[in-house]
Amino acid sequence: MKILKLVSKKADSLIELIGKVSSILIFFLILIITLSVILRYFFSIGYVWLQDLYIWMHASIILLGVSFTLKHNGHVRIDLFYRNASDRYKNIVNIFGHIFLTLPFCALLINYSYDYFYRSYLLSESSKETGGLPAIYILKFLIFFMGVTLIIQVLNNIYKIIKGENGNN
Repeated sequence: MKILKLVSKKADSLIELIGKVSSILIFFLILIITLSVILRYFFSIGYVWLQDLYIWMHASIILLGVSFTLKHNGHVRIDLFYRNASDRYKNIVNIFGHIFLTLPFCALLINYSYDYFYRSYLLSESSKETGGLPAIYILKFLIFFMGVTLIIQVLNNIYKIIKGENGNN
């Protein structure tokens, strides 16, 4: 059981690190969008790669932030019945949702996104826009990575529920 606790702590650390990276990217996203607006509207200069960059960065923030959001119970749920329910009921709902909804979704996501990424990598796929960013497979890899980190967090949540360490909101 000590091994499971250690793995759980390592998973928490990994997801927290990913969340911090995602939050740092938000700052850079704001800078890039501001720069793009200033260049376009004050100097009539537009760069396709700069537009690609902030679109890619926005997607990266979302894909990296999914498991972090789940860790902190920040995901969207219908609170009509859940909000005032007992912790036992919340735990049952969470375990059921993780096992029968989230894990199958992650399995499908990982299965299909790996091929999506790998084909893009083999073709050295880049932006369809002239002057856009190369290596779009990096962004496509993040879809696969999101599935992996989400599975890690789901399994960690299930472990914590079983051990009684979860904090239902």
